[in-house]
Amino acid sequence: MITDDVVQELLTAPRESVGAGLQLAGLGGPPGRTPPGPDLPAKLDDCNQQLSRTYDLSVSAAGQVSIPVIGSVSGGVNRRVVVLERTAFKEIPQDGRRYQYGYAIRLAVTVSKLSAEMKLTLPFLAASAEVGQIEAQWQLQVIGLAGTKINAVSIPPTELNVETFVLAKQSLTALIGAVDDPTTKFSPELIAVIQPFEAELPSAVAKAYALGRLERGRKLKDAMADLKMGRDEWRGTIAQVYEQVAGIMADDQVPSEQAKAAASRLLGGAKVDPR
Repeated sequence: MITDDVVQELLTAPRESVGAGLQLAGLGGPPGRTPPGPDLPAKLDDCNQQLSRTYDLSVSAAGQVSIPVIGSVSGGVNRRVVVLERTAFKEIPQDGRRYQYGYAIRLAVTVSKLSAEMKLTLPFLAASAEVGQIEAQWQLQVIGLAGTKINAVSIPPTELNVETFVLAKQSLTALIGAVDDPTTKFSPELIAVIQPFEAELPSAVAKAYALGRLERGRKLKDAMADLKMGRDEWRGTIAQVYEQVAGIMADDQVPSEQAKAAASRLLGGAKVDPR
């Protein structure tokens, strides 16, 4: 593994959509049966898949899956956690899902004053923080690995700017380089779960519906009232979208222009209307 190449790959990794098949696991994993011992990767060589991925979450969603959030875990669309993740895992099929057991090295950036059109890449965020357009702090997280070299890269939550971007990159380089160090101990953790396509469809439709209502400025209670009969199973998902995208938990709160713009961006030009 050429560490510098891996770090560069991580910094330029395409953004993934959490929830569209990919579900992150909190520390300890979601409820469910743990695979039998022989199925789990016992050593690093057993982790036959390696990848770099970038994704962003609302601060409340990040808190639910134990990703570091700097400050309060409440907030609306202008507070997000951008995560750069290097992971290696063994994928274990079970109950129609694919469970990724291995390790993860994460750089989690809590961003405030985020606008809907802003690029969610680390260099862009660092430059935006430098000129005061956003407020951002970063923190490292390592799951499934421990040892002298890993523990040596211990940095408290740090303001993100052009100067500390260099420190963040150096820290990622040190952690990724420490993976193969003889002092590093590996203990597999559940990193993520891949849902079958069919299982994601009802939730995906409910999320698209909620985004469509948000884009049109509909209150949460109105979005619920617009539902046709037989759609009661969507209500929890709709409420979750309103909270995570717009920071709305009250039934009669009017979505802000920023929340409407964020919903429009997430829909990517698609128009969603109830039928």
